Amino acid sequence: MTETDDVAVAVPASPASMTFADFGEAFLRKVVHRRRVLEVVERVLGEKIELGPIGAGPGRKFARVHATGWFQPMSGVEIPGPDIAFRVIIPVDVDFAIEIARDVNRFRARLLVPVTVKLRLEPPLDLMVDVVLPEEDEVSLQVETDKRRSAVLQRVAGLETELRRFMMRVMEKEFAKPHIQRIMRIDLLQLVDDSWPHLVDRLLPDDPPPHHDPGAEAPADLL
Repeated sequence: MTETDDVAVAVPASPASMTFADFGEAFLRKVVHRRRVLEVVERVLGEKIELGPIGAGPGRKFARVHATGWFQPMSGVEIPGPDIAFRVIIPVDVDFAIEIARDVNRFRARLLVPVTVKLRLEPPLDLMVDVVLPEEDEVSLQVETDKRRSAVLQRVAGLETELRRFMMRVMEKEFAKPHIQRIMRIDLLQLVDDSWPHLVDRLLPDDPPPHHDPGAEAPADLL
């Protein structure tokens, strides 16, 4: 045995291989992550919405309601499971006014709208984004009131239901707009084709090294 016979020689481990299915899922999870989903939803909805005027109370003629809502920073989490999906909470601060017989009462409210965003694939190579809006009773609505304003709200029966319903109609309208629907289907092949020239320019040097032919004769001054 030589002096080196008992010395362990470290052999670099081969990188673990992965299946194409694993690669596809890992790619989507890393590219379409939570922060990017929130950014897309925020851009779709914009900064504020106008609600109304809508009728409220008995026969929807007892009072008229007009409101302006401002979207606040959203939060979200990835939903555990085999599918790629996110639960996004959309907070909306709302200033609204109730007009009853020309008497206007103003209120502030906070709505929390939970939305589910799901990713899936369709042939040939399209990434689909499905947005599932909540049921009306899943929308949280908290109104800031004092005793006088509380009495006004009690007179306008079903107002909170109307506000939730109107909010859902607004969001349905926003997500149904043609330019929004277009980004709900992303052609990944076209995306790669469009990016390929820039990718090649980035990976390949502008001036490649000169080709060296091992069989060529050496220059005379080196002999």
